[in-house]
Amino acid sequence: MLILHGSDRFLQDEKMQALAAALNKQHGADGVDTIRFDGQQGPRIIADVLDECRSCGLMQQHKVVVVDNAEMLLKETEGDEAPAKPAPRGGRRAPVPHTAREVLENYAAEPSSSATLVLRVGGGAARRPGNLEKAGGKIGAEIPAGAVAEGEGMTWAQRRAKDAHRTTIDAKAAAALIGATGTELGRIDTELEKLALAAGGEGAPITGELVERMTGMTREDEFWAIQDALIGGRGVGATLAELRQLVEVSRHDPVALCWSYMEAARRVHLSAAAVRQGVAIRSLTKPLKIWGFGPEFDRKVQALEAIGRGTGPVRAARLFDATVRTDAANKSGSGEAMRNLEVLTVRFSRAVGSGAARR
Repeated sequence: MLILHGSDRFLQDEKMQALAAALNKQHGADGVDTIRFDGQQGPRIIADVLDECRSCGLMQQHKVVVVDNAEMLLKETEGDEAPAKPAPRGGRRAPVPHTAREVLENYAAEPSSSATLVLRVGGGAARRPGNLEKAGGKIGAEIPAGAVAEGEGMTWAQRRAKDAHRTTIDAKAAAALIGATGTELGRIDTELEKLALAAGGEGAPITGELVERMTGMTREDEFWAIQDALIGGRGVGATLAELRQLVEVSRHDPVALCWSYMEAARRVHLSAAAVRQGVAIRSLTKPLKIWGFGPEFDRKVQALEAIGRGTGPVRAARLFDATVRTDAANKSGSGEAMRNLEVLTVRFSRAVGSGAARR
């Protein structure tokens, strides 16, 4: 029995491929049959899953019985009860498992030797290791397949470049790649394939310069870019397009993105208050997070002075309040997070844009 636990589907698929290769080597490619079930169908599929594990095929020497979304079977909540068997006449009812998890625990105690049961558990499932995981450790393995750390992602990218794309990528370039894509292995692999082709074919190395040119800004840069769009007067259409790019292409979490909106609203509010009180924006470069020097620095200072003067303290305070409420709604699951950010984007455009119109 194998338990794959984690949110990274690409890593789970890698583990499945390794299992398939090992079983094919042992039983032959034609001697292994794979049967799949979906845990979203609920506990009623348990009987069919175990029937497949215990029954022998006519042609195949070994079965791989895969249960996707197995977290739906491992939860211990009311409504998961297995139907009780009728008590024999004149006797006491034999104890039976009450949940799908208990049924699987009983199977794990005496598994079939002609089948490998694979439970694919998503990363959203609560981790409460119990008897099933203990039994899995004795007869098989529980393999984590969740999000990897940045260091692991770099190592994986270097190995994947060599094994799957017939190229090389040094540690510095791999670090730049992880900085731009995050640690989702599926996306890293997609970028590696694109970079390998751009490098010039088999054997040509992927350089840091190529990574920077092909993958664009880093994820940290993207967080700042949406702020510039929100308070830079680009217009609601352009800012909404920037938001969709971050969520749909760069795979940023809308809930986490609200941090950028909070920072942008804070900067607008602080600038408006400073202008009203006659405080020079140049004296607030640290709290306003204005970095740089020369003409570019001067441009940023002048832009925030104009925003503060045009928006005004009242409008800026209302915008900041709306941003705080949106952040709270997204974190509590109130409404759809992306839709909430789109509405907030329009409010930014109206507040800052109206100020721009008066300047």
